Amino acid sequence: MKPLTIYFTSDTHGYLYPTNFVDEQPRAQGLLGMRFPKDDNTLVIDGGDTLQGSPLTYYCHQQGLPSPCARVMNAHGYDFLTLGNHDFNYGYTALKDYLQEVQAQCLCANVADVQGRLPVAPYAVRTMENGLRVGIVGIVTDWVNRWEKPENLENLRITDPLAAAREAVEALRGKVDFLIGLYHGGVEKDLDTGRLLSNTEENIACRLCETLPFDLLLTGHQHIAMVNRAWHGTHIVQTPCNAVAYVKITVQADGAIHSELCTPEAQVRLEPWQQTLYRNLQAWLDTPIGHLSRPLWPEDRLIMALHGSPIADFFNTVQLDATGAEVSCTSLGNDLRGFDSAVTVRDVVASYVYSNTLVVLRVTGGILRQALEQCATYFTVDAGGTVRIAPPFLEPKLAHYNYDYFSGIDYTFDLRKPVRSRVSRLLRGGVPVAADATFTLVTNNYRATGAGDFPYYATCERVLESQTEVSELILNYWTAHPSIEVPEGNAYSVILPDGTQA
Repeated sequence: MKPLTIYFTSDTHGYLYPTNFVDEQPRAQGLLGMRFPKDDNTLVIDGGDTLQGSPLTYYCHQQGLPSPCARVMNAHGYDFLTLGNHDFNYGYTALKDYLQEVQAQCLCANVADVQGRLPVAPYAVRTMENGLRVGIVGIVTDWVNRWEKPENLENLRITDPLAAAREAVEALRGKVDFLIGLYHGGVEKDLDTGRLLSNTEENIACRLCETLPFDLLLTGHQHIAMVNRAWHGTHIVQTPCNAVAYVKITVQADGAIHSELCTPEAQVRLEPWQQTLYRNLQAWLDTPIGHLSRPLWPEDRLIMALHGSPIADFFNTVQLDATGAEVSCTSLGNDLRGFDSAVTVRDVVASYVYSNTLVVLRVTGGILRQALEQCATYFTVDAGGTVRIAPPFLEPKLAHYNYDYFSGIDYTFDLRKPVRSRVSRLLRGGVPVAADATFTLVTNNYRATGAGDFPYYATCERVLESQTEVSELILNYWTAHPSIEVPEGNAYSVILPDGTQA
């Protein structure tokens, strides 16, 4: 084996600058602070989720500006990339513009363009200066089909990643010395014990290792910092999200593979165009848009789930106002800024970071109760009676966004009862909700597909589908309501294992 060095990024979500956008304090974060010293035996590879997910990407999209991501990646000398599920969020044209500007070759074996305009290949072979033949196969989780707005996929076909990878690997048989899988998806098993963490098809990294002869599998999507791990003889790595770290992989002459997590530099020298974009972005983020009677700062996740969140209540108020639905549910992202009493654009786009739109579903009381029971699985009670967050919301990735807060109903979770029978009170307008009663429920387009273990939503009639992103709806709400009185209390309660109310 001849030596090889690989630098790997994934799930950067447009975090280019050394900031998390909560404030202007420089941080060890951002693609601009990453260093990839290259020679002819080095590859720089990205695992997708580049175009959406930060205030920067939202600003560029709203202002009609081209994404700066490709320009920065070109300067960093990227060789290959694949697509992540969020790279489809802004539609076909935005994806095409990005792929036509970026100089790295896009590899995604299970994505086909009906129009044939996207420069996407299933695999590639790169012969390094030392003669090592490196094969690379790219794939993305096909759950994109469940999550993405149909209009963004009308020119695309996203198929089974395992089947596509198998076909690509077969085409490379005998042509490469070292085989890399580039997978925008994660692990479905505990790599120490083999315990199955998820029985869905969203993440199949372990199955890929069990089925195909990859020497190295570069994974993403779950945002787990993972180096020097292996499954069935395949070395596996993954990066955290938002460009807070990248991975350096070294393949040694004896075939041994070593990987390490690297941190970006916090002090970065910006080019003139980067300075201008940054100044304009910060000025936009600091634009005043309204006033709250009191600030809404996030608390500990468990505390908010037990006692309610005024931030979630506010999001639900916006959703009800925008759609006229009877009931609303929303969730809070894993990263959440919150709102100062003097509200700025920064508060909004750093508190609701997803490109979600809204869907109004017609649901029954029975489905509503099922959804609440699923939310109640967020809590687990240990042997000593202490309430904690249940493991499925913490591993294999943080998924606080799969706990929903509801408005328009009154409900109680009783943690003394078994899972799936914890909803002890469910009222609307003071009247118990019958199983066959029907309501209109507004939720985001991600949840409406059934994602997050709410499969019954996918069977519901769609009454309305908004085409406006929720962040924009929140900004519009401030235009109509520049001063907001924050109410006290919330419409639900939790009974603790000792019988007291949280």
